[in-house]
Amino acid sequence: MLSKTHSGETTVRYRNLAVEDEAFRSRLVSVFERVLSHGQLIMGPEVEEFERTVAEYCGTRYSVGVASGTSAIYLALRALGVGPGDEVITTPMSWVATLNGINATGAMPVFADVRGDLNIDPAAVEAAITPKTRAIMPVHYTGRLCDMEAISRIAREHNLLVVEDAAQAMGAELPDGRRAGGFGDAGAFSLNPMKVLFGFGEAGAVTTSDAGVVKTLEALRYLGTENKEVCVDPELNHKIDALQAALLCESFKELARVLVARKNVARSYSQGLRDIVDCPEVPAEGDYSAIFFEYTIQADDRDSLQAYLAERGVETKVRHPILMPDQPAYAHLERPHIPQARRLVERILCLPCHEKLSDDELEFVIGSVKDFYAAA
Repeated sequence: MLSKTHSGETTVRYRNLAVEDEAFRSRLVSVFERVLSHGQLIMGPEVEEFERTVAEYCGTRYSVGVASGTSAIYLALRALGVGPGDEVITTPMSWVATLNGINATGAMPVFADVRGDLNIDPAAVEAAITPKTRAIMPVHYTGRLCDMEAISRIAREHNLLVVEDAAQAMGAELPDGRRAGGFGDAGAFSLNPMKVLFGFGEAGAVTTSDAGVVKTLEALRYLGTENKEVCVDPELNHKIDALQAALLCESFKELARVLVARKNVARSYSQGLRDIVDCPEVPAEGDYSAIFFEYTIQADDRDSLQAYLAERGVETKVRHPILMPDQPAYAHLERPHIPQARRLVERILCLPCHEKLSDDELEFVIGSVKDFYAAA
């Protein structure tokens, strides 16, 4: 059924963060009451359970819960020893959190261009390597896995670290079962309410199989302390709340269903629109190398299409309209040669794509895009 505004107009929401399933809502309330009852609101058994769950799911030996995805990026780099004087190669196409996390370590970001799938181009990564390069940070943009085979090979050949920005990609995996967050030296996840594995506030996690990195992460997230009292490395507070960890454990039980639902939405879009706009590839049955955190088309006359859809009550987004090196805060950086990213950022548009999207809403969005181009 199509939603209606107070004026009776149709609206298709880009995201729907409401907990509408009564059974799931009841489980969340029970979790809340349990945590309130035992009163261990900082760290504790729920955080430990959450960390075990994430590590097991991602195929790593460890995970460390942190306050946000940005904290995860920053702390992963710091725990691996990345800092001033180092260069980190990354994509220009991501939210600025990726860049801010690198910048906060004191390292210098270096931008490599993207391919047509919006993910970083391994050939551009290799061309960007200098004697100062310490790490590669691929971003699994829109929830589609980067070419991790090629990136991992480049890292091995040049003795570089790989830190995955997997903020948008929890659940993305190759046919052999390897999942986002398990390819590199560390993986960084954002788990806020917008993500496919959704929390109920800000949260994040770092995955790794290095015991030494875990020990450093655990100190850094707790103001750089050992045993919560002895400060060995001045840092801020990056802890995850016990309540947030407990709620995320419940969300994990919904993840498989959410992944299937989002892929079905993406398949319907691509079948309905592939002759109209450039649609992302939808993997075959059983292949979850793309989990569709966003469903991003590439369209001629993108801005007019977005305005038309807004008039029809369809919410869309451009993720993200400003390339990271073009952000005002980073005007001091050398302007990178990224022609593909600059071309694509003028064409991309994200359509509503979430597990709560109804068949009627999906058909309405598809029909609205078709109507726009039919009238052009």
